[in-house]
Amino acid sequence: MLALRTRAISRYRLALCAVCTLFCWVVLTATGHAEPPCPQEIEPKNCPMPVAAESARGMALGTGLRASGVSTSALAYSPGALSAGNLYHLEGNLDYMADNSTVAIGGAAIDSSTAKIGAGLALRGFVSGDDGFAGLDGRLGLALPISDAFSVGVLGRYIDLEDKRFDTTTDGFTMDAGFRIVPTPGLQLDLGAQNFINLDSPYVPTVLTGSFAFAAGDNLSLGVDVLTDMTSFEEPAVTAGGGVELLVGASIPLRGGYGLDVERSIHTVSGGIGYTDKQVGMDLSLRQQVSGGDDTRIMGALRYFVQ
Repeated sequence: MLALRTRAISRYRLALCAVCTLFCWVVLTATGHAEPPCPQEIEPKNCPMPVAAESARGMALGTGLRASGVSTSALAYSPGALSAGNLYHLEGNLDYMADNSTVAIGGAAIDSSTAKIGAGLALRGFVSGDDGFAGLDGRLGLALPISDAFSVGVLGRYIDLEDKRFDTTTDGFTMDAGFRIVPTPGLQLDLGAQNFINLDSPYVPTVLTGSFAFAAGDNLSLGVDVLTDMTSFEEPAVTAGGGVELLVGASIPLRGGYGLDVERSIHTVSGGIGYTDKQVGMDLSLRQQVSGGDDTRIMGALRYFVQ
């Protein structure tokens, strides 16, 4: 019994060291570049928006409601949650980015059932005319549960992105890391860092993330995300938001969310609906800028539950 307790303490200490090391890495990376991609002489509203991975569920929930994400939402937002549940999902998705005249076509596979380590793989391609994005964005993530209440995950990302409007290219390998904590049933916390290998691009910024979600019974969950862009501007830039999800009739989730990009003065509202049963899941979501622009983004996804 004492040996088991000692091993558990050692695991928590190792996880704590990993969190501290990652935080120091991000801070040093962010402060080690004198000229950010969007310096002071460029108005914040003219700085390109990040090209971040999304899930249809997360997009409807404002800034993702990351602490409650599992399956493909974990792969998009929270690699530490890739080991959550007993899942084996295959998904295809379609993402229309109106402001960028671009459609992203993607697929993903998530497996947290056949081994103790959870894993996820996703790939999407960008298709547009002469005024949008072109390229590929691939992600591979792994997560290890340290205990029932704590898991840690890492994710490698390769992106080759061309913005035809400005004739700019972002090309390289970066990584995400996430830590999922469930201190008590119904409460979930998530800490992470996205793109912590700095590519010096506003399309792929280094971002520190913090999120909490609370489940009020089996049918209602809500939460808040705080995202801090460490590399795009002279100073860290905050985006905050969150959402609420209501499950109706045990199979139809209704979602709504809000997000605020403080530096760019952009406000967004979002909403979505889905359907799920024992074999398939479907989601359709819309995000609309209501201040600081009029961008519309629509995303749909279809999942097959292998297990």
